[in-house]
Order: sequence, then C-alpha cells, then structure tokens
Amino acid sequence: MTIEHRGRLRRQQPARIDLPEGKVRVLESHHASDFEMPIGTWPFHKICWVAVGAGGLEYVGGKARIRRDDFLLLPADWSHRFVDLPGQPLTLVILCLSPGYLSRSPRGQIQAFWEMALERHPAGQPACAQTAFHRTSLVALFRLALREQRDRKPGWETALEGVADRLLLRFIRKYCEARDRHVASSTQTVKGAIQYLEAHPYEALQIGPMAERCNLSPRRFTDLFKQQTGLSFSQYLNRQRIRYACERLDETGHILYACHESGFNDVAYFYRVFKKQTGLTPGEYLANGVGPA
Repeated sequence: MTIEHRGRLRRQQPARIDLPEGKVRVLESHHASDFEMPIGTWPFHKICWVAVGAGGLEYVGGKARIRRDDFLLLPADWSHRFVDLPGQPLTLVILCLSPGYLSRSPRGQIQAFWEMALERHPAGQPACAQTAFHRTSLVALFRLALREQRDRKPGWETALEGVADRLLLRFIRKYCEARDRHVASSTQTVKGAIQYLEAHPYEALQIGPMAERCNLSPRRFTDLFKQQTGLSFSQYLNRQRIRYACERLDETGHILYACHESGFNDVAYFYRVFKKQTGLTPGEYLANGVGPA
C-alpha cells in the first residue's frame, strides 16, 4: 500500500514482489514518514542501495546503522527489517534475485559470485563505495535496472540479469568496503579513476566526464591526477593506450586493428604517439620480432 505525498508515492506497508523463478526484478521503495516495517523473511536475495535517508537494519542477533549510499547484501529467508530514523525516511532501491537466477549458469558460476560477495560483505553489514568514482559506477547500474524494468523494451529481463551479474562482480572486485573502515578522500577517488583508466584505456575517456564521476571540478581532478601520476591526463592515457596496443600487436600482428582496439581513431596520430612512446613505428615493432611469428 502506498500514499501520495507531494506528488510522489510513499510506502506505508511492505511491498509485495512479483518475482518469477529464475528472474530478477528491481524495487524502488519510498518510505512514508510513519512507515513501520515488521520483521520478516523473503524467498529471494536482495542487493540494496540506500538512495535517501538514514536508519537501521535489524536482524536476528544484531542490528546495523545505515545511511545514504550504503550498499547491503541480504540472503533469501534471512529475517530482517528496515527502521527509518525519525525525520529521515528511507528510499531503497533493491535488486531482487530469485534463487533460480543464481543457479541458472553452467557450473553455478553466479551462485559462486553471490557466495564470494557475501564472504567479502557479510549479510546485513553496510558497505560503501571505495571512492566517489566507484559509487558512480554502482549507482549507475541500479539506475539502469530501474530504467530497463520501467521501459520493458525487448530483452529487458535479460538486461536485468546482466545488471545483477555486474553488481555482483563489483562487490567481488572491491568496489565496496566496510562502512566502518571507509575513509573518504579526493586523493583516493582519483586513484580509483586511474585504476579504471588503466583497465579500460580503449574507452573514449575525457577529463570532464571523469572528473564528474569523481565529484570533482575538472581543474581539481587534473591537479590531483598529475600529483599521482606525474603526467597530464592525455599523456597518461596515451601511455596506457600504447601499452595496450603493444599487447594487441603481440597477439594479432595487425596494426590497424591494434590502433582502433586501443582507442585511437586517427591512424596517423596513432603512429606519432606510438613512435614517441616506443621509439619505433608499429611496423618496426613487429619487424623486430616482438609480435607473433
């Protein structure tokens, strides 16, 4: 049951979820100021994002304080309830995973991901993104899930499963850490951006969008970036792209393919940067026997 409050729906009673076996659904729950949730169990797993508000999570044997931008893993049939802090009603975005979704993949790979995520982030223990950069990535996935379920375009259910897969991988790959161990800093945020750049040099990366993902001004982002790398953003990006291009040349021996795969759209520019970074042209690099036989 929900009520209208300033043009938006606010929840007064727990939502009933229609979750087909083997599927994923997303719930957006805006609590009314007088909402009170009874403790209970649900026959599906939950990945929760606290989008607004503050309060607590109560469960058998304990309780935890939660606040905006906390993330939680809640297993199926695990007794719990959310409690809103007076004056700060919660808005929760919850990805609901049926047990069949976890077991659907060959060799139970998704089930293994869930178990690994729970090892890193025990049930009910609030986690937060390592940095503002990581938070942007996590929140973007929840928003994508909401949009897919709302629009219901062809393949939306498969898209929801893909979002769940990616979220679990982010929990495993340390996008989150325990809230009580978290220390926020702009330096750490930029470090997260640098790690992302190193892993995705082929993407169309620019200072403006990267700074925005870090919640920093472009100037502040640029200053911190140079402090940590000793290079400008474009210099560091080109260095990583040439390293990746060398890997692709080693594996394929195909210069044009390596150019585009490493994020260069201009072949002449690729040759200039490659020569500057390595002292060789791509053809000389291969002729020297570095590439495949």
